[in-house]
Formats: sequence, structure tokens, C-alpha cells
Amino acid sequence: MSGSVLRGTAAVFGDFVAADVILPARFAFLPTAEAVPHAMAELAPDANARLRAHPILVGGNAFGYGSGREATARVIKAAGVKAVIGGPFARMFFRNAINNGVLVIDCPALIAAGIADGDAVTIDLDACTAVTASGCFAIAPTPPIIRSILAAGSIVDYGRALLAARA
Repeated sequence: MSGSVLRGTAAVFGDFVAADVILPARFAFLPTAEAVPHAMAELAPDANARLRAHPILVGGNAFGYGSGREATARVIKAAGVKAVIGGPFARMFFRNAINNGVLVIDCPALIAAGIADGDAVTIDLDACTAVTASGCFAIAPTPPIIRSILAAGSIVDYGRALLAARA
């Protein structure tokens, strides 16, 4: 992410993709790099390759529901995902992704307007917009604390930076 603007292509996944589909539990305790080849692999034969090829994941209704394991968020970040847009998202997934340095934006209108794998997406946090070939969509402002966590790389790195600044 360069400043407040993120540009990339989309990997589009459907509604009700469970956390256990994003990363099955049997792979959740592997080192993250070893788990990446298993991310989304049970969803469709090409799902893992699509995930790795595009920095913006488009998730449908309740994307990430069903588990509070942070491994799900860590593995999509390790696969190269910088942002997840669509939703509405399962709340635990939403927070785990933010805590692990992945921007999550609720914008169901973007999905309703139509978006396909490989479509270009521009997310501008300052302008509060997401732009695709289907149009320009309003997004909620990203709170400063979330921007700080994302800039640091994760909530742990953000906390370390705060502690270092106080020392």
C-alpha cells in the first residue's frame, strides 16, 4: 500500500466462505509459509493460485465465518493479499485480518455491481472510495488506529513501536 491508495487486481470468492475453507484446521498450526499452499485449496482447484496471483481478495457475504483462528488471516497475508473487500464479513475474521496487517473493507455494493477475477481495483482511503470497472463505490472512513496497525504491519508490530517510542 502506497500511502492511502492501494491498487491491484481482484481474486473473487463467493458468499459464505468459512474460515475452515480459507485454511482447513489441519493446516492452521503449520508455519505460515508452509500453510500458504493449502489456503483456499479445498474451495476450487484453481483457488489457491488465484489467491496468490491477486493482491485484493473480494469476499462475499459472511466471508471468513466460523472460526477465530488467526492463522486464516496470516495465511492470506502470506499469500500476498493486501486487502479484502466486499462483505459483510464475519467479525472475527475482520478483526483478525486487521490485527495481522490486512485491510478489510465492507462494501457489498461492489460485489452487487459485478466484479470478476483479474479486474483492476483502486482503494483510496483518503477519498473513501473503491473504484472498479463497474463504478466508484463509497467506503467507510478507515479509523486512524487501523491505519496505524496496517502501517506497522500488524497489531504486534504496532504495540512494539508504541513501547519503543516510550522507552
